[in-house]
Amino acid sequence: MTQAGGDGYVFAVASGKGGVGKSTTTANLGVALAEDGFDVAVVDVDLGMANLGGLLGVDPDETLHDVLSGSASPADATYETHGLTLVPGSTELEQFAEADAKALHRVVAYLRSDNDVVLLDAGAGLSYDIAMAMSVADGVLLVTTAELASLTDATKTGQLVGKLEKPVVGAVFTRTGDGGFDDVEGIAAALGTTDAVTVSVPYDDAVKLAVRKSRPVVSLRPESPASRAYSRLAAKLADSVGMEPADPEPSGSGFEWVDPETGEREEPVEPVDDGPVYEIALEDLIEEAGLDADGEASERRVKLFDRVKSRFS
Repeated sequence: MTQAGGDGYVFAVASGKGGVGKSTTTANLGVALAEDGFDVAVVDVDLGMANLGGLLGVDPDETLHDVLSGSASPADATYETHGLTLVPGSTELEQFAEADAKALHRVVAYLRSDNDVVLLDAGAGLSYDIAMAMSVADGVLLVTTAELASLTDATKTGQLVGKLEKPVVGAVFTRTGDGGFDDVEGIAAALGTTDAVTVSVPYDDAVKLAVRKSRPVVSLRPESPASRAYSRLAAKLADSVGMEPADPEPSGSGFEWVDPETGEREEPVEPVDDGPVYEIALEDLIEEAGLDADGEASERRVKLFDRVKSRFS
């Protein structure tokens, strides 16, 4: 498997229909991957309806639109939040007209070199901007609800992905369990994603709360059903493309003591050779502890403690 450490895999997160949870999926998938130890960048490539910055609590000065119009560098438009790097988009209509999607490859190349994973939050539907986002990606993750209209549009998006000769690496079905079509395997077959990562994200009020608070649900309510689903998606997606996070920094082997009153620290205690380890048969432990008899159990436990202590002193 590929170790983390830059030159990352680029996923375009796409949907055929708006309002299916694509940006929510991008934000929470990115944070979940970051919590798993990956260096992650997320980019709001929905040039007409950017909202990823709001979902992650960032009010930017420079945005992707500034980079695509040539008035800012990719570094100018990057922000650190929730453990990942964000390149937000602009919500101003004037900047949409000035942005040139052909420059997106420059932003992706910049982010790929320093991150293990780059997530592109592409717009909904079929357009030149969306095609550009898919063309610079290594694979596409489709997001849809179980409603017929959403599935139909997602199928069209999947056909566009095929024409661009990009793999569909997964399908995410959002807001399941609320009376919609929950046969996830059947939906995956309809989309042609049965061999890809397939995750169902259940309907969860915690997601609504997280959106109102401009925080990812995986951070705000990590034990909620939706959060568990996004964490599962992160693990499956990383495994599907052969990625694993870099080994964490080795922790010290000694014990560090801090005086609770003064806050002073003592030097770490280096481990010492404790000498030979003496084994005591399990039967002897049970018998001497008095666990197989009713009488004098307490006295036997004391004797056992004294015996063990004497062997290690």
